[in-house]
Amino acid sequence: MATLEQSNTYNEVRGNEEWSELPAAQARALLQDAEDYIRGAYSIRSNLTEDEQRTFDGIVCRLAAIFQSKPPQVDATASIKKESKEGAGFKKEVEYNAASSDPYPYVTAALRSLLQAPKASLYMGVVTG
Repeated sequence: MATLEQSNTYNEVRGNEEWSELPAAQARALLQDAEDYIRGAYSIRSNLTEDEQRTFDGIVCRLAAIFQSKPPQVDATASIKKESKEGAGFKKEVEYNAASSDPYPYVTAALRSLLQAPKASLYMGVVTG
């Protein structure tokens, strides 16, 4: 987990003076919220190298700083989209969940190399006819 010292250095280098004014407990809570968000939203590999862990901790620091001024919003209900089409003798209605936009595209891009590989499925069988 990113430490308070790492986050203080991260924010100092970037000129985020408000971070240095936070009580330590609040800064730690923001770091924990950021890490919880990342681990909940992304499938991070469990076997990060030291360099990858430093990268991950830096992303946690960045997201914690974002949360400082703009806490994450929890989308309680999925957005439902509905489409209707009518033509000669037919009517078609489709409902689907709208894709949510990525609130943190930089985080998504920066984490890409730390994600678990998608699980592949292999099916084998004999086709008879």
